[in-house]
Amino acid sequence: MKNLQSYKNLIFDCDGIILNSNKIKTEAFKEVVYHYGNEAAEELVQFHIMNGGISRYEKFNYFFETISSNHNLDKNCINVEQLLENYGSIVRKKLESCEISIEIMQYRKYSDGVWYVVSGSDQNELINIFKKKQLHKSFNGGIYGSPLSKDEIFKNIFKDKIDEISNSIYIGDSRYDYLSAKKIGIDFVFLSRWSEFRDIENYAKNNNVFCFKDFKDIIDSQI
Repeated sequence: MKNLQSYKNLIFDCDGIILNSNKIKTEAFKEVVYHYGNEAAEELVQFHIMNGGISRYEKFNYFFETISSNHNLDKNCINVEQLLENYGSIVRKKLESCEISIEIMQYRKYSDGVWYVVSGSDQNELINIFKKKQLHKSFNGGIYGSPLSKDEIFKNIFKDKIDEISNSIYIGDSRYDYLSAKKIGIDFVFLSRWSEFRDIENYAKNNNVFCFKDFKDIIDSQI
């Protein structure tokens, strides 16, 4: 793995990387659909965990299209827009007191690179919470999220900067993070401490990808 100082662009996922927010999101998914039954709620939770990194829009559409059929739910009683609103309300409130990766934010003063956030979280929600936590100024490349997918965001970022692809790294904690980075051709590293990807270390090993417990371990490995 190249030294982080050598990268022009440092790109971070948000949930499980900058914020210890994965459990908050998981609990919120379960809470907003629990009245449809525990089994349906658990199926959504498992889909969410297995598909870390994709947007809430895709996950609630999956609940509407697939899980509702699996559990014989009346689709006329499922309002996806209302589920999204309820979910967002829960998440926004809890993110305000969410733990931040001190190691990442402390490293900003040592990095001359352009910093980005590329997340599956709602973009407007991300920008607002980063402003409230006074983190937004560190990410001078931009803070990006859904409804665009990570693949679409990466295409937009590098549309006029193809020559910078080999000089960029994405730090994430899900399979989808890795696959998105691989698809665009940028370097990638996993962080496992806050991840809900249950097989993250074996997956990283099998795909010859670096995996560290937390950001400090990356720094320590390069001293």
